[in-house]
Amino acid sequence: MSRNARGTSWVLPLFFLGLTAGLAGTALTHAADKPPDAKAEADQAAQENQDDMDRRRNGGVQSQRMFHGTFLLPADPSAQTNPDVIGTFVTDESDMKPNQTYLVKVEKGLKEVTEALKRNDTKKLTVHGKLANAAKYLIVVSVIEPAPGAPVKEQRPGL
Repeated sequence: MSRNARGTSWVLPLFFLGLTAGLAGTALTHAADKPPDAKAEADQAAQENQDDMDRRRNGGVQSQRMFHGTFLLPADPSAQTNPDVIGTFVTDESDMKPNQTYLVKVEKGLKEVTEALKRNDTKKLTVHGKLANAAKYLIVVSVIEPAPGAPVKEQRPGL
């Protein structure tokens, strides 16, 4: 046996070991990227709605409140895994919980709210809604659009 054949016999097993480890790592990464179980999320949302109804019946406070921040549409809408999510909302320093990011859903049947959010992409605004699924989602009920700025007088030079 020549020296070259004997000296490189370790390369092939090492190559397959690396390939196997790489494929296993890729499989674990893709498993972590899978969306959470939709049924579990629906069950949790139903339970939160029931708790909210019980709290209202017993004279407790509502879970809806005002959120101050910026709404952002997704960069690639086709990459959305949940069709109910229309974007994200990032709270600003004036909010009760600053610098929080929530996935935004709109209360069913409120198309005007969806349109108002889309019009105000990347703008600061105030929304009225509630948190759902352990504060993962912000369910928006209404939007308070920012008022237009004061008109600026045209200044003419020399007058």
